[in-house]
Formats: sequence, C-alpha cells, structure tokens
Amino acid sequence: MNLVLFDDAINHVCRISRITDNPCGHALLVGVGGSGKQSLARLASFINTLDLLQILVNQSYGMDALKLDLQEFYKKAVIKPGTGQAFLMTDGQIANEKFLVYINDMLSSGVIPDLFSREEYDGLLGGVRNAAKASGYADDRDGHFAFFIDKFRRNLHYILCHSPVGDDFRIRGRKFPALISCTVVDEFMAWPRDALDGVARRFLIDLVTGGNFQDEDTLGVVAANMAEVHLSIEGANKRYLELERRNNYCTPKSFLELISFYMKMLTSKQADVLQNCERLEKGLAIMEQVQSKVEGLKEDLKITMVQVEEKKAATAVLIEQVTKASAVAAEEKAAADIEAEKTNKLASDAAALQKEADGELSEAMPAMEAAAEAVNCLDKMSIGELKGFGKPPPECVDVCACAAFLLKNEKKRMEWKAAQKMMANPAAFIDEVKAFNANEIPENTLKECDALIALPFFNYDTMKSKSTAAANLANWAINCVKYHKIYVKVAPLMAKVEEATRTKNEAEASLAIVLAKVAAIEEECAKLDKKLNGAVAEKERVEAQAAACLEKLELAERLVNGLADEYKRWTKTVAELKDLTQKLIGNSLLASAFVGYISPFSMTFRQGLWKDQWTSDIKERGIPLTDGIDPLKVLATDADMAGWQNEGLPSDRISLENAAVVTSCSRWPLMIDPQLQGVKWIKQRLGEDLTILQFTMNNWLKKVIACIQMGNQLLIEAVGQEIDAILEPVLSRAVIKRGRTAMIIKIGGEEIDYDPKFQLYMQCKLPNPHYRPEIAAQCTIINFIVTPEGLEDQILAMVVNVEKPELEQKKQELVRQQNDFMVTLSQLEAALLSQLSEADPATILDNIPLIEGLEKTKATSKEIGEQVKAAQITEVEINTSRELYRPVAAEGSMLFFLIIQLCFIEHMYQYSLDSFVNFLYKAIDRTETTEDLEERTKRLIVMIRMTIFRWVNRGLFERHKLILCALLTFKLLQKGALSEEFNPAHFNFLLRAPMAVGAENPLAEWLPSKNWNLVLKLSDLEEFDNFSSNMEKDAPTRFKEWFNEVAPEDVKLPLDWKRLDSQPFQKLLVLRALRPDRCCSAMADWIRVALPNGRDYMDCDGSLSFAAILENSFEDSTTTTPIFFILSPGADPVKEVEAMGRRLIQLQLGTNYWNVAMGQGQDVIAMAKLDMGHREGHWVMLQNIHLMPGWCKELEKKLDVFAAENSHVNFRLFLSADPSKGIPIGILERSIKLTNEPPQGMLANLRRSFALFSKEDFEDRDAKVKSILFAMCHFHALMLERKKFGPMGYNMMYPFSAGDLRDSAQVLYNYLEGSSAVKIPWDDLRYLFGDIMYGGHIVDDWDRRMSQKYLLYFLRDELLDEIDMIPYAEGKLSWPSPQPAGHEKYLEHIETMPAESPLFFGMHPNAEINFRTTQCNQVFEMLTSLSGGGGGGGEGDEGDAMSPMAVAQMVCDDVLEEVGEKRFPTDDVGRGMSEEEKGPYQFVFLQECEYMNGLLYEMVKGLSELRLGFKGELTMSEVMEDMAQCLYSEKLPVWWVKLGFASTRPLRSWRISLQERYQQLDDWINDPLNIPKVVDISKLFNPQSFLTAIKQLCCQNQGLELDRLQVFTEVTKKEPKQIESISKDGAFVCGMYLEGARWDMAQNSLEDSKPKEMFTAMPVVLCKAGTVSDKVDKNSFVCPVYCVPTRRPYFVFPAQLRTKAPPEKWVLAGVAMILDVGL
Repeated sequence: MNLVLFDDAINHVCRISRITDNPCGHALLVGVGGSGKQSLARLASFINTLDLLQILVNQSYGMDALKLDLQEFYKKAVIKPGTGQAFLMTDGQIANEKFLVYINDMLSSGVIPDLFSREEYDGLLGGVRNAAKASGYADDRDGHFAFFIDKFRRNLHYILCHSPVGDDFRIRGRKFPALISCTVVDEFMAWPRDALDGVARRFLIDLVTGGNFQDEDTLGVVAANMAEVHLSIEGANKRYLELERRNNYCTPKSFLELISFYMKMLTSKQADVLQNCERLEKGLAIMEQVQSKVEGLKEDLKITMVQVEEKKAATAVLIEQVTKASAVAAEEKAAADIEAEKTNKLASDAAALQKEADGELSEAMPAMEAAAEAVNCLDKMSIGELKGFGKPPPECVDVCACAAFLLKNEKKRMEWKAAQKMMANPAAFIDEVKAFNANEIPENTLKECDALIALPFFNYDTMKSKSTAAANLANWAINCVKYHKIYVKVAPLMAKVEEATRTKNEAEASLAIVLAKVAAIEEECAKLDKKLNGAVAEKERVEAQAAACLEKLELAERLVNGLADEYKRWTKTVAELKDLTQKLIGNSLLASAFVGYISPFSMTFRQGLWKDQWTSDIKERGIPLTDGIDPLKVLATDADMAGWQNEGLPSDRISLENAAVVTSCSRWPLMIDPQLQGVKWIKQRLGEDLTILQFTMNNWLKKVIACIQMGNQLLIEAVGQEIDAILEPVLSRAVIKRGRTAMIIKIGGEEIDYDPKFQLYMQCKLPNPHYRPEIAAQCTIINFIVTPEGLEDQILAMVVNVEKPELEQKKQELVRQQNDFMVTLSQLEAALLSQLSEADPATILDNIPLIEGLEKTKATSKEIGEQVKAAQITEVEINTSRELYRPVAAEGSMLFFLIIQLCFIEHMYQYSLDSFVNFLYKAIDRTETTEDLEERTKRLIVMIRMTIFRWVNRGLFERHKLILCALLTFKLLQKGALSEEFNPAHFNFLLRAPMAVGAENPLAEWLPSKNWNLVLKLSDLEEFDNFSSNMEKDAPTRFKEWFNEVAPEDVKLPLDWKRLDSQPFQKLLVLRALRPDRCCSAMADWIRVALPNGRDYMDCDGSLSFAAILENSFEDSTTTTPIFFILSPGADPVKEVEAMGRRLIQLQLGTNYWNVAMGQGQDVIAMAKLDMGHREGHWVMLQNIHLMPGWCKELEKKLDVFAAENSHVNFRLFLSADPSKGIPIGILERSIKLTNEPPQGMLANLRRSFALFSKEDFEDRDAKVKSILFAMCHFHALMLERKKFGPMGYNMMYPFSAGDLRDSAQVLYNYLEGSSAVKIPWDDLRYLFGDIMYGGHIVDDWDRRMSQKYLLYFLRDELLDEIDMIPYAEGKLSWPSPQPAGHEKYLEHIETMPAESPLFFGMHPNAEINFRTTQCNQVFEMLTSLSGGGGGGGEGDEGDAMSPMAVAQMVCDDVLEEVGEKRFPTDDVGRGMSEEEKGPYQFVFLQECEYMNGLLYEMVKGLSELRLGFKGELTMSEVMEDMAQCLYSEKLPVWWVKLGFASTRPLRSWRISLQERYQQLDDWINDPLNIPKVVDISKLFNPQSFLTAIKQLCCQNQGLELDRLQVFTEVTKKEPKQIESISKDGAFVCGMYLEGARWDMAQNSLEDSKPKEMFTAMPVVLCKAGTVSDKVDKNSFVCPVYCVPTRRPYFVFPAQLRTKAPPEKWVLAGVAMILDVGL
C-alpha cells in the first residue's frame, strides 16, 4: 500500500492498534467511504501481527455462508493457528441485516447460538483440552467451552468500517447495541487542509524529479490548490443540497484520484506538446533547408541544359547514317521476299502432292507392315522344320511355290525339292524374304501368285495347322501382293512428288544465298541502330536529368510556396507550445479538478466552481495558466466535439462537458440520465462493440464477467441507488497483477482474468438518485440531465423537421458536414505535419509522392476551408429561417422543465422526455395551418401549451392543479410573455411572505401581529413604501373595512392604493400580507386574466365528464403507453373503462378484456393475462398495483419486453394505484396518468356533475325530473366540495363519487318515470338519496343529519317553481333554481353561478378562512420549493442557529424543570375521605389526578432517559430519537399523546395547557370534598366523565335510571368569576368555544359570527341532567360538543342552544362547540 501517514492517519493507526492490541478489543471505524478506514485497519493489523480475515460477498452469500466463514474464523482464532486474528468488515458487506445478529452475539459474549453442532463442539473442545487444563480451567465440558470462548475473544478482533451517511448506522447501532457498547469508536473526519496538502506533496514530488515542475515552489502551490479545490466541493455540496435538493459527496479517495489523474494528464499533455513541438520544428527546419536549395538547383539546371543540346546534335548525325543503310537493306530485303515467295509456292505444291501420295500409300502400308510382321515371325527352326518335311502337305508346297514366284521370278511352279533347296540356308532365306522389294513384281509373277493366293487354304489361320513357317510365308505373300497392287497405282504420283521435291530444294538453295546477303546488310543496320540507341539513351538521360532538376526545382518552389502559411503559423505555434509547456501545469490542474469533481453538478454550480473559484485560486497562487482557459478545450479538441455531435450528442455546453468527462475520467462513469440522452450517445458511439445489460436481467453477472475477460465495452442500464456489492472489486478496480502481463480480479471470491481493454459505463434513469459516498468515490458521477438550452435546440430541430422537413434535413446535413469538415481538417493537418516531420531532409525533394501528398493535403485543406466558409454562410441563412420557430422551441423547453419539477410534490407525477415529445408532435399535428409563418408560430405555441398542460393536468390531484397553473403563469411572467412586467422583489415577496421581526403592532385591535409584520416587510418594497403608514395613520378604519370584506380581492383598496386594481399582480402582494386566505382565489382570478386563454387553463376539462376525459385520453394511448389511474377516495375508473370498451371493441370480460385486482397470489395471473393481451390484442386492467411494489418492477420489465416485441395493435393496458413511492418511475413515465377527483370549486363540480347526463337523455326527461336532477347535481357538488372545510364540513371524509349521482338519477328515473301519481313522494326520495345512496357512505350521525337537512331544503315542491339554491343566505347571496327547459338553457344557467362563497353551503364566510389560509401556505410553500433558490424572509444570522439536538436538549431540560416534582397524592386523598364523602365528582377528580400522574410519570421517565442519552450515558433508542425529534419540531411524543389529553396544540402551547390543567386539579386536591364553583371542562382529560357524574348525582337524588337521562344545557349571562356558588341542580361549566356562529349574550341566542372571528368564548353554562324526551324544540339547536377543533373522534355531548333562526341553518353551517381550541 502506498500510504501517506500524515498526523491524522498516524493517530488513527495508533488508536486502531491500541484497540486491537487489547483482549476483546474491537474497533468501529466511522467515516465516509474512501477516507482510509480499511487501509489503516490493515496497517494496524500488520503492526499487531494479526492475520487479516474478510468475507467475500457474492450474489448467493447469505446467512449459511456467513455461518461457515465464522466457523472458520473461530477455528483460526482458537485451534489452528490459534493466534491473533483481525476480522475486517465493511458496511457494504452487510448484505442482510440478519448478519448483525451473529456479529452482535459474537461481540457481546463470543457465543453464537447454533454456530457449531454439539458433535462439532466436541471435536473442537477436544483439541483445546490440554491447553485448557494448563490454563487452570476445569477439566470438564463447561471448562473447555469457557476456555474456547475466552481464547476466541482474546484472539479475534472485529473491525467494522461503517459510513455515517444515511440512517443505517443509527438504526443498526440501536438494534444491535453490541456494535456500540462492545467496540471502541474511531471517527474518521474529513481530511484537514494540511493533510490534503501533505498527501498532494508526497505524490506530486515525482513531477519535480521527472522535470514536469520547475521546482518545489510550483509543487507547493499546486498541492495547495488541490486542497482548496477539494475543500470547495464540501461547501458546494451543501449549497447543492439546499438549492437543488441533490446529494453529492466528496471523499479523500476522490482527492487521491484527482492527484493521480493530474499526474497522468500533465505528463501526457507535456509529452504531447514536446512531441508536437519537435515535429513542428523539424518541419520548419526541412522547409528552411528546401528554401536554401532552390538557388543551387537553378545553377545545376543551366549546366545540364548545355549537355542536352550537344547530345541532340550528335544523335542527329547517327540518325542520318542509319536512315541510308536502312534504305539499302530494305531494297535487298524486298528482292529476297520475292524469291522467298516463289520458293514457298514450290514447297507448298510439293507438300500437297506428298500429302496426296502419302494418303494413297497409307492404304498399302498396313499390308506391308503385316508382311513384315509375318517375316519377323519366321525363324530358323520353323524354316528348318518346313524344309525338313519329306512329304510336305500340298498346301505347304503351294505356299513355297508362291514364295518362289516372288523371290525367284520363277516361270513355273516350283517343285518341293527346289523349294527345299531354296530354303537350304534358313538364315539366308529369311534375309532374302526381308529384303524383298514389293514395289517391283512382274505381271506374270503376280498372276501366278494371285492364282495360288486364291486357294481356300491360302491363309494364315489354315496354314498354321500345317506349318508355322508356311503360315507366316502365306501371310507374307498375301500382304506383299496386296501392297504391290496399291503401290502400282501410287507410283506415278510418287514420281511427281519426287520431281516437285527436287525443284523445291533447288529454289531453297537459291533463296539461302539471297537471305545471307540480306542478313549481312541487316547486321550492319543493327550495329548502326545500336549506336543510335546509345546516343538517344544518352540524350534522354541528359534530358531526364534536366527534367528532374526542373521538376525538383518546381517541387521545391511549390513546397515552399504551398507551406508558406503553415510556416508562419507553425512558427507561431512553436512559440506558443513552448510557452504552453509551463502553462499546462495550471491548465491540467483546472481540467483535472473539472473531471474529478464537476460532473455531478448542474451548469450554474459548474460555472461558479471552475470559473469563479478554482481559476481565481490558481491565478492568485501564481500557477502558470493560459489566459481565458476553458477546461473543456483542454480535455477535447473541436474535432473531438464535432465527432461527438455526429454520434448523437446534443450540442449544448453541459452535454459537451459531460462527454469530455466520460471520455477522460479514470473512474468508471455513472451517468444520471433520466432523459436517456447520454446513453443514446454511448450506444451510437460504440455501436455493436457495446454489451448492454440491466441488473434485472437473468445471469447478468455472467455477462459482466465475460466482458471483463474479453475486454469488451459494457453498459449497465437503469442502475438504482445501490449497486450490487459483488461488483465492489470492479468499481474499485481491484486488479491484481500476476507475473509480467497477466492481470486478474476477484469477483465473488472467484479469480477471473482481467483484460485492460475492458470499459464500463453505467446509467441511472432516476431523476434525483442519492448515492452513498462509497459509490461517489468509486465512480465518476455525471449529471446528464438535459438542460433548458440543450432541450430548446432539440425541440427546435423537431419542430422544424415537421414544419419544414427539407430545411431541417439540410441543417442536419450541414451540421454533419461541418463536423466532418472539422474532423477532416484536423486529420489533414495532423497528416501534413506528420508526413513532413517524418521525411528525410536530404531526400525530401526526391520523394515526389510525399510532396504530391503534402500538396494534395494542402489543396484539400484549402478546398475544405472554402467549403466551410460557404457552409457557414448557408448555415446562417438556414438558422435565420429556423430561428423563426425558436419561440416554439423555447415554449416547449420551458414546459418540459416545468412539468418535471412536479415529482417533488408527488412521486406519481413522473414524465419522460419521450412522452413529452410524443405529445409535442400531437400538438403540432393538431395546430391549424396557415401560410403566415408568424401566425403559425403563435398557433403552435398556444396548441403546444394547451396540449401539454391538458396531458399533465389530467393526472394531477385537484389540490395541485392551481400550482401547475401558477408555475406556468409565473414562468411566462418571468419571460416577459405577459402584459405585466416581472419584478423579482415582488415575486419573491409573493412566494415567501417574509416578515419583520420584533415590531409592535399598532393595529392589534383588528389586525393580527403576523399580518402587520408582513405589511412592514411589504413596505420595504419600492412601490409600497407608504403602505404601512397609510394603514396605521391615514385610513385605519377604511383598511379595516377592506380587511373584513368577504372577497377583498374584488373590492378596491382605500386611498391611492385603488390603482392596484389595474395592477392585479401587485394587489396579490397586499392580499398575501393581509388576507392570505383569499390569496389563492385571487391568484386564480389573476391567472384567468393574465395568462392567454387563462380561463381554459383554470377550468381545463371542467365541463367534461370523466368518461369523456377517459375517451379523449384513450386516443393518445398506444400499445406501449398504458393509461394509469391515480386513485383517490371514492374513485373507481373500472366502470368508465368497461363502458368505453363496450362502445369501442365490444368489450366482454373473459373474452377480450381481463380485470385483475392485485393482491397476494395475483401476480402470476396478471402476468398470464398480460401475455395473452399482448399476443391477442386484449384489454387488461390491473387494479391497485401499489399493493405489490416488488412485483411492479417485474411489470416494468415485462412492458419493456412488450415494447421490444411489438404488441398486437389492439392491446391496451390500464393500471390503477393509490399514490405510492413503490411504483417504478419507468411505469409512471411511460403512462398517461389520470385522476378521477372531483374538481375544485362549486362551479367546476356542478359542470362535471351535469356533464354526466347526455343531452339526448336529458331532453327526453319530464320537466319535474329535470328540476330534481338539477337539484341533485347541485346537491352532489355541495357534498363533494364541502370536504374542503375540513371538520366544519364533515367529521369524516367520505368517498362520494360520480357513481352516487348516476345511481341516484337512475333511482329517480325508475321512481318517477311512468308514475301516475300527481304528488312527488319527497319523503321517499329524501330517504333513498340521503340514507341509502349518499347516506350509505356516511358513518357519523352528525354528518348524516347535515346531509338530510340539505335534501330537506332542496327536495320540496317549491323546487318545481323556483327556490334559492343558496340555503339560508338571508339575502347576502342568491342564485335561483332554473325553470325547466332544454339542456343548453341549464348549461347557460350554470355559468351564471355567483362567485363561490361558503354561503353556498349554508356556512358563514369565516368558514373558509382556515382552510384557505392553509391552502395558501401549502401552495406557496410548494411554489417556493419548485422555484428554487433564495432563503426565507426572516432576519438573523443562520450561522448562530442551534442544532436540532441542541434545541431538543434545551426543551428537554425546560420541560423536566416544569414537571419534575409535580405529583398528586391520590392515595392519601382517597384514604382521607370516607366512602360517604366520595361522591361522583370526587371520583371524577381522583380519576383526573391519576391520569395526570400517569402522564407526568411517563414524561419524566422519557425525558430523564433522553437527558442521559444527550450526555452519552445511555444509548439512544428509537423511542428516544423520536422524542428528541418531537421536542425539536414542537410536536408531542407518541406516549404523551396516548396518555395525555386530546389536543391539537403545538408543544409550547400544550405545555401551557398542561400547567393550567394541573393547576385546576391542584386547586381541587387542596379541598377534595368540594368541587370548584365553575368547572373548566376543557381542562379535563375525560370531560364525559364529569357529565356522567352530573347524571349519576341526579340518579341518586331523584331515583331515576341512568340510561334514561341526558345532560341539558342552559347558557347563563355570567362569566366564571361572577358565579358565587356551586349549582344546586347540576354544575356550572366553562371552557367551551362556539365555532361557526357566535353567542349573543344580549339576545341569549345564536347569531352569525363576526368577520374573522373563528371562535367565540361561551359564558358559563349550567349543565344538568334530565330525562330523555322525543319532543323537538324548534327554538333550540342541538349543538355537538367536541374536545378539539378536529372534532371526531373526540365527541363529548350534545348541548342545547337557543336560536331564533331555523336550527337547520346552524346544522348546515357546521356549528359546534369546542373545548380546547388552542388559544
């Protein structure tokens, strides 16, 4: 290990050594990954002579594998070798939390249950028996076991390296206490500056010795800058998290990588510069040498030209001689040719005769050959045998006679004896026969022979039986005769042949004489020719020499003139390169830091780091640096960048920076690439050489190993936030060298060959992953998220490609051509320089191909340069045309970056770039065409904006739709696209609502202090500088009146501020300060006006039913684009899907439609139905997929497979789920998302409700039905929209849906259609609707009462004529019901609805203050978080703020001080009273004291433990952590809530309430026999018990049954202090507050609330018991009483309050009494 032991490192090594040197010494090393924990642990183990033990985690490593490893560790520590062992483990190896169960047991006691079987233990203990006895342990099994465990604990030292990042460390430390209590913690902090500086100096010293640095001073400043760069990232990471909510980590390992990369880069760059400089200098030297040779070449050329003229003259004389001799030779040759022609004619004739004769003779030759063959068959023996016949056969005699005729020319037939005599000498006879001339046979002999030959026996075959010799003689004779007869015919012809041959021979002899004469003459000519050729060759040689000299001179001049520009430029470049050699120190330093640290950040942060911080620091330290240096230019050339763009990389700056980092970094690149731009570039760049896989694939590890072994390029797609631990060696490049060249790497404990050519790329599709520091240290994380500028250029290309395809095609071709030109120019220049520098100066002018190549290169370069200029002109023209569409592209880019922010609000709001582009194209297609380009652009912007907005808006919950509209409007305002001018200060105030601190409120009587502080801050703005003084001094009354208006946004402000009506955005600021409850409503109105077609956006799809929205969205769906229903309470899209399917595809469940409700065991069924639908084109509905988050990942994979395989064109997938983070982003991004929530606002809800009924169906209905149906639509809208009022609206939230209205309408049709009854059965309808249809959802009785009162108001005879649709408004607001008419008239009437107000619901305008204020805070909080940047408006120094734990500790001490000694002696008090004295009230108060004691005990116990935890004397448990977090965030700990009283107060206010409750009980405990005159029941844990006590006392006094009694209330006109004695009949109580109305003490009845008065304190109320009565008092309102404003489930009792108005009014107003309102 190459370690630099700076002070901190030495301290850590010493600590670890001391820890592990102790028996049972275990170390817990806490620090971020890459801080050196493992390295120093190894060194410390080596120092202590400990053997290092580690586990190797692979995919199959589990509990059994760990158990086997631990068994081996135990054996090594105890048995063999039985020496010290260090078990080093990292948190990354904890693949299963259960591992820590074994580790916890090992650390705490050394005994791991079931680690060894009993038999295995017996064997192990037998091995240590002698050692145990020698050590004094008992010689039994227990003693041996104790020795075994003790020795193990002495010898094995556990070292755990753990990162503190995230919750794992905290949770593990709490769940497995031995990790903390049995180890010594050594915390590895970030390396300090001096350590960073020292480490850098240690490694960079090689650059001094290598000559890369001039001296050690340079080394010092470079090391200092590296330390500064590393430390600057820490601050940048914090700001990055605050502003962009992205995590990034910087570890010491990153710093070491920086040093290594810098050394490599500087060495490489300087070597390249030196090489280039040498090549340029050599080229320049050659050019100078060529220039000096030009004059010498000119002199040589003059001398050579004289020699050429002399040789030309001598050659001319020789040419004349040769010409004369050639003429004589030609004449002789002509004569010879005539003779040769004659001779050839004779030879031809002779050959013809010869051929003819040969042809005739060829017929005789076979006979002659046969005769010769017969003769050859004769021998002496056979002749002697024939001659020896005394009495020869007659045939033999005839044969011999025939032979005699031929041989002897006998005149007569020879006798046998004469024949014997002829054959007396056989040899001579045979020779005679052979010599016979068959050409000459006399005629008479021929006749004699013919006569004999004609005899039948005269043939070879017959005679062979008589005598062989006779047979051969017969055969000879026959063939001779036959030959002769033919020859006689041929003989004349042969004579002619002989004569012709003789004539030919004579002619040839004569010709030979002529030819000899010609040959002599030609020989003389040849000699002359040879002489002439020599002269010509010499002349040509001299001419060639002159030509070569001339050519060389021309080449030299061309070379010098052609490279004149290069000579000047290269001369300048050489000077620059020599200067650059030193400046590379700073250039490479900046570029190395850029590669090592910059890539995870966004563009803003990148610019701030390298341009503002790092460059400035380099300059300040005097490090050589090129002026205006750009690290991108250091890392890549223009040609490189052009090549990347040709490979599909976007041309924006950040994409080029990312590509430069990817191609330069030494660590594996990990691209955060949700829009898939980086991965597309990588795929196109590497093509078929790239292996692509995902961790979700089968056998992915085998593919990884194969790539490593083969040296392939590997891309791992869709990496999550964790990378499989088995790839740890690959990520950390833990390569081991074997021998000289072999390299291996261990993966999962298996050694595999490592090919250095292996390259790994990783890509993450998550938009904001949080990677551990260890991964950040091992990989180069690159933020490839698309930038607005880059996306704008891409969208511009898309738009132009659709609008002007030929223009975009030309642009793309031009860009590619330009890039190719740039690459080619770079290559040509490199080739030019390379060829010139590699040439031999001595022979360069002889190397014609080289010079021609250089000239061609130069010409090509010049030609390309001209083409580049022409292309640039063309590009300007094209860009001018394209730029007309720039506003459209800017709009698209703005919209995309707007919608991708929505995922920060809700995980379900995920949108991919591909889906966005798909809808962008749809918008372009839907835009109305026009020839006017400017008008076309405007239309495109409008259509794209609305299409994208509608697509996104349909998938948002109602509470988030205003946020989307506001974001869009604010973006356009910032771009200057609206009529109002954007003012950043105004915008910041609207979003953040900053408040002044510590100011006194002069208008406290009617204006809350919080609002006054906002007003003061508003007055700091330039346009509002007089606002606060106007309010305070000039017109406070008028401002109060405006403040109390129900809808102040519609009322002009006092004084000159009425001008803000013409500046609505500035009026929003006033509302934000004074009436935040009306701010959202006002902002919605402003958006409707300010945003072009703003009403269409705010009321988007408002008049459409969900079925219509679904059908519209279905048109945009495809086989690869599912429709995803994001569910909300009451939403059930199945009916609409099935209804649509029946219309479109004759949908039938089980045939072409499958509906699977997900749950346990349904995953297999779902996959089967998906496969079937994919193949056969069915519809598949998967409901509630959020119930199976693990399976959702499999679903994502399946959809990827379907996309690759191309599904059946009719296949459609419908998904539904509740909002859940378990649903993969990949599914959400590709889906069209729809929500089925009721819209916000009465008008929108009524539109949606009425849209459920088609025009045709509605028109067919009776007039009575139409009126009732409209009233039901209004009722439905009320029931839906009333939810927004929270507890005042409903005690519980109910899932009312469009189905309830649809079913109610069907019931109405069935009930009234065709009915002959004249009178409408209103009671029946009210019961059906109120108790069954809607009432079926309602659980709470008070909510049911409210629903019935609505129906009682609307469903009555007056509805058929005209009633006011706003109940009990008493003239404040009115909207009459429409007269029965057509569908269109009803729609028109709906649009006449007044501005929405709580009065619609029968509620007081105050009712909306709370929920609208909350809505305002939530909306602007979300807008602030999505807008990014900027802090809050509070004043003060954040640096002085206390940490959360410090705040929690302070609160803990304060609460303990408040409650530490407080207890009630309930036992003593109880014993102090007799049984007769203990009445119902005493039991109630004793019970309350017990409740208080239990709460105080739990508080003291928990806080005391927490205090010990803060002091470090007690391990922090999960409960303690939760309590600390609650104390910090002003919330109540869980057990305080369980044991305490009902309350919605924050902790500070709750503590005050606790003191007041304690005080009331303390007052009673001092006089337990008497209850207080007035009991504050809001200060009781269980107020119902006190009311029960009242009834119990009545039972005792009057002898009544308890269950027949109820509590009755009488409101007095007195305050508690005015009550002088306890009530004789019941009890006086106080502490009740009226909500929704107020109590008029003068009238002693309920009245409407005053403006802004949310709660009204009730006077003392007398509670007394009485019998239950069925009699209804029309002047009494039964008012529910609750403990807290959230109402249910904290109901106390029903109170009776007098009223002059109908009780129904207060029912609809949601009036109730609250005990603890938190004031």
